[in-house]
Amino acid sequence: MKKVTILLVFTFLIIFLSSCLKTLHPIFTVKDIVYEQKLLGTWKAKASNDDLAFAVITNLSSDNSIELPEKIVAIKQKGYLILYKNQNGEIIDQFIAFLARIGEHLYFDYYPADKKEDRKLDEFWREHFIKMHTSFRVEIANDGSFELSQFDESYLTDLIDKKKIRISHETDPDDNVVITASTSALQRYIIKYGDDPSAYRSEKITFKK
Repeated sequence: MKKVTILLVFTFLIIFLSSCLKTLHPIFTVKDIVYEQKLLGTWKAKASNDDLAFAVITNLSSDNSIELPEKIVAIKQKGYLILYKNQNGEIIDQFIAFLARIGEHLYFDYYPADKKEDRKLDEFWREHFIKMHTSFRVEIANDGSFELSQFDESYLTDLIDKKKIRISHETDPDDNVVITASTSALQRYIIKYGDDPSAYRSEKITFKK
């Protein structure tokens, strides 16, 4: 059953992360982190993905079951654990997330979260996967609800193909692009193109209490 669960999670990730911009490094440094207490709680999600119904956001330091990379341990009190759930309340995915101010806007940096118990399962199989960061622009409304807009991979790859931008990247055998640029280079990209609606995927996720 555990192996089946892991496979389902990775299947959801493939769907969830398809065409989104994936980066090897985070988009934030410690000085960029913004912690918003009002984001904590259970939220109803409105998304194009029919499976996603709720998001439960807690402080990252309040859950000791999550396997944290060494660099995150020192700043876990400024981070979030975000659980995505379906209509039945079952967890379909979970992320470590940090909110950061880059330029004039707020952004979430998502990183897949593992339970410590799951790290022991199929370790050889897991070693063939490298976790990536994905990023969302966060817009918080006056009523407390918020909306996520995810960066679109095709927008950046089009800039690369047309030689309008130079940014470190790699392409795997399946033509998936992974941006290997440093955090500072990613921030320069976000500041320059972050106000262009075309830089984001058309699907947005809205969260309301």
